[in-house]
Amino acid sequence: MTDPTFTPESDRELLAVYPDRQHAQAARTALLDAGLREDVVHLDEDLDAVASLRSEMHDEITRAWVVPNAAVAYPSGAARGLVLVSIVGALVGLTAAFPLALIDVGSTYWVRWLVFAIVGVAFGLTVALLVGPAGGAPRPGELPAAARGSLLRVERDDATVREVLVLHDPIRIDEISHEGDPIATVTPERPDKASETAKDIAANVQGDDYHPER
Repeated sequence: MTDPTFTPESDRELLAVYPDRQHAQAARTALLDAGLREDVVHLDEDLDAVASLRSEMHDEITRAWVVPNAAVAYPSGAARGLVLVSIVGALVGLTAAFPLALIDVGSTYWVRWLVFAIVGVAFGLTVALLVGPAGGAPRPGELPAAARGSLLRVERDDATVREVLVLHDPIRIDEISHEGDPIATVTPERPDKASETAKDIAANVQGDDYHPER
């Protein structure tokens, strides 16, 4: 993939995906009003969809957790789900140890608490290993951003263009080369925030992959 460190700013472009053509057209109009020429602002071109898909996959690979020696590979969403549910599971296990240690099965309270805490944390982490990655990952039927929205590519990459693109509520913005190779993600669809991960997990728990209307 293209390394942004070795790509001159003059060779970089911005590719945005908007929820619909109305948003994309509004952003295009704002760019033209800002002084850009019409021939450097492209709307819904077929090759741009390919570049957007490549950029989205590049972003997933870049943020993924991959440990070859342990045969572990988690996409970014699945990794965040694992971390969040692991923390919750461990805290629940530790908390549950306090009342369980009141059961007199021999030894002192704190020895019993330590045993129950170890068991509780181990149980919580086991549940997290099963539930976390699946809960945080995109659903099987979820389409990539390029297949759901409208594309706007600008043959420039500077602060003014980025500000205009962000103001019109894009799904995502990627930085690409003139040849369409991914360079970096400017605005991801899913920010790396615990609150966003919690929302994804809550939505996935309530959904049904086999019945999308649910």
